[in-house]
Amino acid sequence: MANPASSAPRNHESGNAGSSTQTPSPTQRPTVDLTVLTDRDDFLLELGEALGGQASVNPVDSIDNAVVQLASTKRGQMLVIDARTTSDVRADVQRAAQQTPNAVVVVFAEADSEKQIASAVKGTPVFAVLTIPIEGAKTTAVLDAAIADAVNRSAAARGTGTERPGSAATVTLDAFRPAMSYSTAREPQEPEQGGRKWVLWAGLAVAVIAVAAGGAWYFTHGKTASGPASVASGATASHTGTPAQSAAVLPQPAVDTSIVAGQVDDLLEKARRAIRDRRYTAPTGDNALVYYRSALAADPTNGEAKDGLRRVGDVLISRFNDAMSGTHYGDAALALATLKLAEPSDSHVSPFQLQLSTAEISKAIGDGNADRAAALLRQVEQSGAVPAAQLATWRAQLARLQQADKVQSLSALVLDRIRSDELTSPTGDSAQAYLTQLRAAAPTAPATERAANALTTAFFAKARQDAIAGDTVGEGRWLAGARANGASATDVAEFQRQLSSAQAKAAHVKTEGLASLVRQRLSSGALTSPVGDSAADYLQQLEGSHPTGSAQAAAAQERSTLAAKLLARARSEMRSGQTAQGNADLAAATSWGASMAAIAAVQRVSSASQAQPQAAAGPDLQALANQLQRTRYVAPEYPDGALSNRISGAVTVQYVVDKKGYTKDVKVVESTPNRMFDSAATDAIRRWRYRPATYKGQPVEVPVRTRIRFELPN
Repeated sequence: MANPASSAPRNHESGNAGSSTQTPSPTQRPTVDLTVLTDRDDFLLELGEALGGQASVNPVDSIDNAVVQLASTKRGQMLVIDARTTSDVRADVQRAAQQTPNAVVVVFAEADSEKQIASAVKGTPVFAVLTIPIEGAKTTAVLDAAIADAVNRSAAARGTGTERPGSAATVTLDAFRPAMSYSTAREPQEPEQGGRKWVLWAGLAVAVIAVAAGGAWYFTHGKTASGPASVASGATASHTGTPAQSAAVLPQPAVDTSIVAGQVDDLLEKARRAIRDRRYTAPTGDNALVYYRSALAADPTNGEAKDGLRRVGDVLISRFNDAMSGTHYGDAALALATLKLAEPSDSHVSPFQLQLSTAEISKAIGDGNADRAAALLRQVEQSGAVPAAQLATWRAQLARLQQADKVQSLSALVLDRIRSDELTSPTGDSAQAYLTQLRAAAPTAPATERAANALTTAFFAKARQDAIAGDTVGEGRWLAGARANGASATDVAEFQRQLSSAQAKAAHVKTEGLASLVRQRLSSGALTSPVGDSAADYLQQLEGSHPTGSAQAAAAQERSTLAAKLLARARSEMRSGQTAQGNADLAAATSWGASMAAIAAVQRVSSASQAQPQAAAGPDLQALANQLQRTRYVAPEYPDGALSNRISGAVTVQYVVDKKGYTKDVKVVESTPNRMFDSAATDAIRRWRYRPATYKGQPVEVPVRTRIRFELPN
């Protein structure tokens, strides 16, 4: 991109047909110092590729270092902020703007947070908000414009000692669609050769205007800027047929109006050379138009200067006709503006203006661009050069286009609010509110019918969701909304039929899930604990759901299995002297259908164990276990997988404290969830140490059972 602060080379008008377009090499582009606030090396690599060598990249890790880096350079200043690196993008942007006002700030954000970041920096002097990963040519176009702006600011600050404020509008990549290109500064050919050419700076001006227009589009069409008032009163035609005053102001062609000082004869000689070299209107400040106008300013009666301007006017007339034939309306507008400067009283000016306005307005309306059409129409109304009948025709066409835009905008808002689950609230900014406006604006439009059907479907979906969850109040509210929105009795009946089928399927899925949980807990030994996550708990829920058919048979089978496992555990507990635990399991087995004969058999095991002589029993191991003193404790480590998935549980472990106080024969008796915490519990217990237990003065081995709970930290 060319540097406005430098002098452009004089590319003389040639006799070659057409115009050439090329991209300048990096050595021809301005250099800026680019400070990048990021901690991602991959982002720096992508950014470097997008810049193509136009700037020196200096990465920093904080806004403090960024400000220092920006303040240390005298070249163009540009700050790129990776939004993933900072917790407060808006604060960083504001600080950079305060301390380095000449810096151009560009923010990069991940695609899913782009709109949120753009909203956060709204109102700050951010040049653009772009997406990560970097999107190739589109991002490069925005960076090119930002670099040019940085160079302009630097040059202005050096030349005038004043600071140029940043852009007030934030631009996102989705809203930015400029057709940016670099062109040489070659002039069009003479009239008889039909050529055209662009000044390099015209392309830059178009790019900057496109950026501003993109920012305006984002903040007037994005959701945060949308509301009932803005949609209802948008850019529509007034009762008198005048376009709304909010229509955009169109940029005017950049015409070289400079006047140079000098002797008349010298100026005329320079003009003759320019004519010979076919430098009719370019380069800036060194062309026939400038020299003839300058000579006429010094001598208003000079005939040669007047004749020269007429000759330049003939060139411009030819350019205008060529541009219109090729539908290059920007070129035509530039040729017409220059013709007005060279020959303001030329008879071609008024018809040319009407021809150009007609073509541009017709194209804008045909393209569906209501904002541009309104701006063009207001422009020609102010000029007074267009007949009233033609103005009336355009106003009617524009009104229809704006009405279509309004319908499309309201329809899009209805669908957007449905997607965000804002069916009836917030007040005035919901799908229902926008559908009401849409029906008032276009009651019979297909878009209105589609939006109404979509909202009715959403009401039925919410009613179904609440019905399956057992919320009858919510179900009734959403059904009432569907009826009010136009749902027929047939529609409601069909909904009820589908709901019954869905509820039956949901009940089946629920019972299958509970039955699976019962089987899993039975397999892992979690019969009655932990509370809320045991086989007994899930079997109780399963029976409470009133299963039928195969689910009912499965529940009966699991009930029998649970009773049998409880009896087996009680028998083992009775034999090992754990009478209290055994009695508890016997009571649970009774509640789950164990027979009295089976209960009595386990109780006989308990009686036989208690009847054995104390002498044969030896030491009271349970008493010794209760008296053990632990001398070394190692806390179990919470497994990473359980911690990250927010899983708690417990492990019952049995082990032996040997005669030296060491633990051995460590094994898991019961764990919940199955095997999740086994290794953590056993690894810790193997590292515990005790003071050895003694019986009649001699150390003895003592069996121990302990339960370790794994609970999530607060």
